[in-house]
Amino acid sequence: MPTRRLVTVCALLVATAVGCGIGGLFTESTSTVKFFATHAGTPDDAGFPDYGDAGSTRVFMTDMGWEVALGEIYVTTGSIELVRCGKQEGTSIEMFWGTCPEDFVAANDRETLPLGAVTLDDGSFCGVDVVYSPYVEDANDHVSPANPDVVGKTVLIVGVARRELADTTLEEVPFEFTTDKTIVANVDISTLEAGGPVRLDRENFARNLTVLKTYDQFFAGIDFSTATTADIEAAVLAGLELDTRVYDGATIAN
Repeated sequence: MPTRRLVTVCALLVATAVGCGIGGLFTESTSTVKFFATHAGTPDDAGFPDYGDAGSTRVFMTDMGWEVALGEIYVTTGSIELVRCGKQEGTSIEMFWGTCPEDFVAANDRETLPLGAVTLDDGSFCGVDVVYSPYVEDANDHVSPANPDVVGKTVLIVGVARRELADTTLEEVPFEFTTDKTIVANVDISTLEAGGPVRLDRENFARNLTVLKTYDQFFAGIDFSTATTADIEAAVLAGLELDTRVYDGATIAN
């Protein structure tokens, strides 16, 4: 009899809690998403290309037949928003250490760097807005760029382009530029998870997403023999806007 009475009392308490709106506490849930940054060449059916290891010049061919060797390349991620399906604006992540000047040459391709995280109500998410903007130096930076000239810059690139002419002579065009322009890449993730959007539902652990820049697309359509610095800048910014990708997870396999 005492046991039966206890069950009845518990049932009444639960019913009262639901009636007062407290029951909603048991149905609402939030999840955390962590973001990472990385860079690589454009993958094909065989996987990602090998353009060089950490600390070495990155060398690759462009669609215009130029061999490009990049001795320095920095791209700064200023902020990121995770966009819920059906919404135009997203929720900003908290950048762990502020703006992040990613050094493409110092690190291996596909080596990830933590950017930040956001905790938000569960649901389906169809987009990631990546904002590339000038690097703001901070005493708490997790990345200290080797080249101080990247301070206040969105992109810094130093390289040389080469091609063999019809008479077998080698044409060589050194180039370098910096820009403080801001560019936004609106990345579609509506098919990222099993052909659908990223779905958060009472996650036991943080979900990881990685933002990848395909740097071999930065010079698409560029003929270095006639291109101006402005032409190269426009091509690089277009590459960031159109060819930024988001992958599921904190690592990217080949």
